This record gives sequence, structure tokens and C-alpha cells, in this order.
Amino acid sequence: MARLISSVAGLAVTCAALASCSSPVSSDAVPAVAPDDLQADIAQRLAAAGQKPQSVTCKDPLVGEVGQSARCDVVLSATNSFEPIVTVTDIDGGSIVYEMVPALSREQLEQAVARLAADDSAAPDSVTCPSGLLGQPGVTARCDVMTGGVTLRRTAEVTGVDGLTMNFDLVPLLTKAEVENSLLDELATHLGKRPDAAVCGGDLEGRVGNTVDCTVTAGPERAELTLTVTTVDGAKIDYTYAPRR
Repeated sequence: MARLISSVAGLAVTCAALASCSSPVSSDAVPAVAPDDLQADIAQRLAAAGQKPQSVTCKDPLVGEVGQSARCDVVLSATNSFEPIVTVTDIDGGSIVYEMVPALSREQLEQAVARLAADDSAAPDSVTCPSGLLGQPGVTARCDVMTGGVTLRRTAEVTGVDGLTMNFDLVPLLTKAEVENSLLDELATHLGKRPDAAVCGGDLEGRVGNTVDCTVTAGPERAELTLTVTTVDGAKIDYTYAPRR
């Protein structure tokens, strides 16, 4: 399920692996890199790495104080864009030293998820993500993917970062309510009668081996079950259930 964000592929070597870039600063009391200068610097470095951008837009200057950051929008093509975050790491004489971290804005993440979801099945009608995705391993963002009137929750999780190249998994997820309804449907099929209720401990993410505990009631009877994910195929999650140990 690992995917490579095509919009930033091949940029890992930019600016010496983006570990210590620098740009001359103005003579103001608080040094800063003007947006135009920052845009030119980023564009030059990307072009040197073989990825000449269509445009680079930085709305704010990069203030020359350690920890300060600026966001820039980089467009490589009509369908490929990303949002590197430039952060000051040091002031070296007359230069601001900074590093870049890949990131996707909310809109960019929605576009990327739509492309990846279309690879798994039919192109979705819409994708809604409440936030963007920062390029740091383990960082996640959840998105709702609607296809054919059915909305599925998907989790985008960053699995690796190399320079400005970000890998992430697009993982399906059953919400707590969806798990409960699915379990009741499964039990109705096997028992011939739908139990009265099922209450599960939370969502069930589509990773093989993931589990969630559920309590099922039917009249005076009560069963404690553990659901375990067995296979994941695109947006489909298969699981087994057994008495809780």
C-alpha cells in the first residue's frame, strides 16, 4: 500500500539533502529573506536537482531567527504540487541557514488521496481532509472518500521521508459505528437472527493484525468478541471474530 507522492518525487538531493541551505539576508535589524529571494533560491535549487518547477510562491519572508519558518507553494505540473516548510536552523554571519521539510496542504492532500484512491478502485466523487500532511514519519491525516454515494474513512500515514520525497500509506478505516453495524450484519448471516446491539471499543484501521474488542447483546445474552483484521484489499477490510481472551 506504500505510495510515492508523484509531485515531489526525485527531489531528495536538493540542496545537499536539504540539511544546511543558506541565503544572504537583508541589512535590517532583524535579518530576513524576502519572498522573491526565497522563491528564486528554492526554484534554483529544485532546477539543479532536475525538477524545474512551473512556479514557486512564498507569501511571507523568512525571518532570520532560529525556529522561524515560512511556507511556499511549489507547482511542478497541473496535477503535481507540494508545500515545503522552510525553517531557520542557524544564523551564520550574513546568511540564514535553513532546512526544508516536505508537506501537503489540505487541498494538495485531497488531490493526492483522490489519485491514489482511483488507483485502488473507481475515481472518487469527492475527498475531504480536515488538514494537510506534514512530511515526518508516523504523522497521519484522516480523509473521507466518497464513491458512488458511499463515504469511507481513509488514513494517510507517512512511512518515510528522503529529502523532499515523501512516502505514505493510504489505509482504509472502519469507524466505530461501521464496525458495529458490520459485525451485526455478519452475526445475522451466521446466526439467522440479528443481535440487538453491538458496542465496540473504537475504530478498526485496515492493517493486518489490528484488533478491536466488541460487546454483543441479544436479549439477556451477552458475548465479548475480538475482531482481527485478516486481509486488506484497497478499501475492503476483512476480519474474523472470536471470543475475547
